[in-house]
Amino acid sequence: MSLYKRKKFWVDTPLQLQMLGYVLALVTASLLLVSFSVLRGLTQASTQSRQIFHSLDWVRQSIRGPLAISSCISILISGLLTLIWSHRFAGPLRVLSAGMTRLRQGNFTVPARVRDSDTLQDVAKEFAQMQDDLRGMLVDDRRKAEAAAQRLEALAHKTGSEAEKRELHAVAVELKALLKRFHL
Repeated sequence: MSLYKRKKFWVDTPLQLQMLGYVLALVTASLLLVSFSVLRGLTQASTQSRQIFHSLDWVRQSIRGPLAISSCISILISGLLTLIWSHRFAGPLRVLSAGMTRLRQGNFTVPARVRDSDTLQDVAKEFAQMQDDLRGMLVDDRRKAEAAAQRLEALAHKTGSEAEKRELHAVAVELKALLKRFHL
């Protein structure tokens, strides 16, 4: 069990404030819509009945319709906005996951790209930088391996024994094939 505990509550202040703002705006809008609908329904029902005092059953009956409609509208709008917002958050995670799968398979040709409107821009940029750095290291290693294989081939031509030539040639072929599995 890990004893690590995050020391800072605000780890990504702009993103956390944006998330908090969205949630508070949705809750506030929902409460305002429901309150407005209930008060409007009560006012209309009271005006139509022309009574000053009403029974609790009459009040329940009068607000049932407006409350149900406003609640459904609030839930639908909140769900739609949450879906759109979660897409902006989850989309980059899917892109990064696909990028990691490609890297695991040795494919360095396709960079991970996210839209400018998506969250996690910094993570995507760091991932792309890591991919470029790894590609650069592999290109350098491939160049070194090819140079070493050429030296082995040259050495194989200089040696006298046929078995030594075959062994050096086999090592050179292995060395050339070593980094060919990566798509750069």
